[in-house]
Amino acid sequence: MSDRSADEAGPYRRVLANAEARGLLVAQGASEVGDQVARVAIALLVLERTDSAFYAALALAVAYLPGIAGVAVLGSLADRYPRRALLLRCDLGRAVVIGLLAVLALLDSPLWAIFGLLFLNELLVAPFGAARASLYPEVLPDPSTYVAAQGLSRTIHLATQVLGAIVGAAVVGLIGVPMALALDALTFLVSFAIIRARVQPRPVADVPGTSLRRLVGDLGDGARELLGDPVRRALALLGWGSALFLVAPEAVALAYRPGLPEVVGGALLAAVPAGSAVGAFLLPRVPLREQVRLLLPLAAASCLPLFATSVDPPPAVAAALWFLAGLLQAYVLTVIAVITVVTSRARRGRVLGVASSGFSAATALSFALVGWLATLPSVGPARAVSLAGAAGLVMVAVLRALWPTEALDRLF
Repeated sequence: MSDRSADEAGPYRRVLANAEARGLLVAQGASEVGDQVARVAIALLVLERTDSAFYAALALAVAYLPGIAGVAVLGSLADRYPRRALLLRCDLGRAVVIGLLAVLALLDSPLWAIFGLLFLNELLVAPFGAARASLYPEVLPDPSTYVAAQGLSRTIHLATQVLGAIVGAAVVGLIGVPMALALDALTFLVSFAIIRARVQPRPVADVPGTSLRRLVGDLGDGARELLGDPVRRALALLGWGSALFLVAPEAVALAYRPGLPEVVGGALLAAVPAGSAVGAFLLPRVPLREQVRLLLPLAAASCLPLFATSVDPPPAVAAALWFLAGLLQAYVLTVIAVITVVTSRARRGRVLGVASSGFSAATALSFALVGWLATLPSVGPARAVSLAGAAGLVMVAVLRALWPTEALDRLF
């Protein structure tokens, strides 16, 4: 390996040399595979029962609904309770809920009951994600190493979406939804065991304990801090706006063609996350200052492959276009990292909670809207994705006029 290659790989080696960071990354992979397989399994179950692209997309949207309010309100739990303990309790809770989902699917229960348990499972994701994201800067205080860890974390997050989509669709085809969900429940027990063994206990970040009044107060504090700062506000708006077109291909993937085989649908569903995983792995090799300068150009470029879907390409070509869009969407990593780095330890959970809730709201809206557009005879799945790409270009143009370039340059 050349000296230059060694320097580029250095931050990754430092991340993986840290036992706690390794534990967090491996546990994340286990739990997020479970999350994604559960979402795909439920979406396929709904598509099988209703034969509706809209209801299948709605099933995926339900997975993001708790993040709208749940992360914003519950994110502060990562500030008010020891973060390791919070991770462990959320993993146990999700193992129980997914186990119950497997039973309901086996009993041919009504869809509203299945959606309700899926909603509860995703509600537990909120404090788990806030606690894990808030822990990384404590485990890895050096900024360059932390950003590299975020790159690996983002890559794992997206790679598990790829594996979850492809493996989930294949497993459901082989053993059915109930058994697939039962296997999912085990992934959370694996995550629990890894975190318990690898991550060290730490004191609570802020005044301990919570109540409804404190949760509401923390929500207001987080929103004021995020939106009152020009830099974090601009980054949050970019992240939230991007979500409106980021997930458009995933909203229509399973119903892109009538009678599409499950594995092909799973591959289409995985195309954007696969590209984003590669981009998230490569982007930390670029200095953070340059990453910040590339935010808007990458956002605009990522819309172009989505817009090209308007020609209604065959599934293989659509997958390639969506992979490229995902690759260019790596800038989301920079958005997350910068917001986290500039936020104090004591308030990190609530600020990240508000930021994540806006992203989840935009994601759920995109799933529902693009899924609905795909059902219109005059639009269809391919044109629905292209409309999302066009809307993304408009969003970037608006943000360009409001971008705090000087403030960002002073920070980095």
